[in-house]
Amino acid sequence: MKSIFCSIFIITSYVFQAQVGIGTLMPNAQLEIVSSNQTTPQNTDGILIPKIDAFPVLNPTILQQGMLVYLNVTSGAKPIGFYYWDFPTLSWIGFQSSNSIDWNLTGNATTSSSSNFIGTKDDNDLVFRRNNLRAGILGSPTGNKNTSFGSNSLNPTLSGTRNTAFGSNTLPSITSGNNNTTVGDQSMFANLSGSENVAIGTGALFSSQFGVCNVAIGRNALTSTNGSTGTEGSNNSGVGYLSLRSNTKGAFNTAFGRESLYSNILGNNNTSLGYQSGFLATGNNNVFVGNNAGYNETGSNKLYIENSNSDAINSLVYGEFDTKILRTNGTLQIGNPATTGYVLPNARGVLGQVLQTNASGVVTWQTPINIYSVVRSNITANQSLTNSGWQKINFNTVIFDTNSEFSALTSRFIAIRNGYYEINAGYHTDNQSNNQFYSIGVYKNGSLYQEISANHFGNGPVVRTINCLLSLIPSDYVEVYVQNYQNGVLIDSFPTKTFFEVKQIK
Repeated sequence: MKSIFCSIFIITSYVFQAQVGIGTLMPNAQLEIVSSNQTTPQNTDGILIPKIDAFPVLNPTILQQGMLVYLNVTSGAKPIGFYYWDFPTLSWIGFQSSNSIDWNLTGNATTSSSSNFIGTKDDNDLVFRRNNLRAGILGSPTGNKNTSFGSNSLNPTLSGTRNTAFGSNTLPSITSGNNNTTVGDQSMFANLSGSENVAIGTGALFSSQFGVCNVAIGRNALTSTNGSTGTEGSNNSGVGYLSLRSNTKGAFNTAFGRESLYSNILGNNNTSLGYQSGFLATGNNNVFVGNNAGYNETGSNKLYIENSNSDAINSLVYGEFDTKILRTNGTLQIGNPATTGYVLPNARGVLGQVLQTNASGVVTWQTPINIYSVVRSNITANQSLTNSGWQKINFNTVIFDTNSEFSALTSRFIAIRNGYYEINAGYHTDNQSNNQFYSIGVYKNGSLYQEISANHFGNGPVVRTINCLLSLIPSDYVEVYVQNYQNGVLIDSFPTKTFFEVKQIK
């Protein structure tokens, strides 16, 4: 009787309440199943969904939309797990069953770089979002080839191709530009249709809308560039913090170094290398090399090589391209002065002076001397000879000496330059009636160089003359000697008879 009552109660509950309770008389839903003990459940407390080893050959219909099954074994590419029937897509949709199948918010373990990935298996762009706004895109290699990563980077309506943007607010305004590469917050922020640009650094090329072929590397490099026509604001290269910072329409400028060409606004074709090189420059066609080189220069066609902010008068090297001027404000060396080079003076000489080397690498201003040496000397008194062989003739009177090279004290001609010299000398003696041997000789640096010799015959003066050529270098000296073996012989001092002449011929 009790069993019949319970059956009637269940049927009545189903009919009148349309709710079913298992383990409870007061179900709170269409179906409620209560465990035997919620705190300490048994191993049979649960629901078993129908198990299948393969999906049905015939697809379910719309009447089975949402039908749930448990795939007991792997079927093709579908792993073990729960699946529900999705009629609109005519497919079985799986639930996550383990960390090895889906990505967890807290990360996954035991992944394989060869098989586990985040991405797509078709040729569609992969898009990332932050706060439901696009924050990244991996463009199709067969499509527009655009790539971006960063909040508000790369305008979604862009029609251009092959643009790469990394960083917040990079290329957010671009509409049709191509082949741009930008890295850094707000780099190339205003670019609309500019192409072939490279910007690396916060705010680099920030204002450029239409410029092409610019390279800006460094924070706020080329940040003001915004040419609007032709090549304005294009073809610039700025590397370094604030390099070409103020440039708006200048083109074909190259600036390497922090704050190099900082003030340039409209100048073109400038090249600047070094910290703050050309800092205040606003002209065209300038070249600045070195720390602070050309810092204050505002003209055009100037060259500075310097490691300070020195002006044109004090910079190491200064030049003017338009007037073809090049100068150094220091000491100019040619080669190595310690070996074979020269040091040129850095101050001007006086009127009429010429540059002259001392053959040791130093070149100085000197008062010019005659190009060639010309000398004639005589003796002022008869010279008595001994009979001991070679004796120097004491030429103690200078008739003329263009370069002051003859010493009356030593009877020597001392050369002051390299060259070839002709020597012409002669002597007369008083009357002699012997047959002795008489000679005249030219000595170079104390050694006999050339002589003329003969015996004397008859009664009368002995006459000997000599003429020869010598090669001399500075400090070489020349003397004239006589050779005699007869006692009591006098050399005649008459100026037309005894003489010593030197003439440089080359």
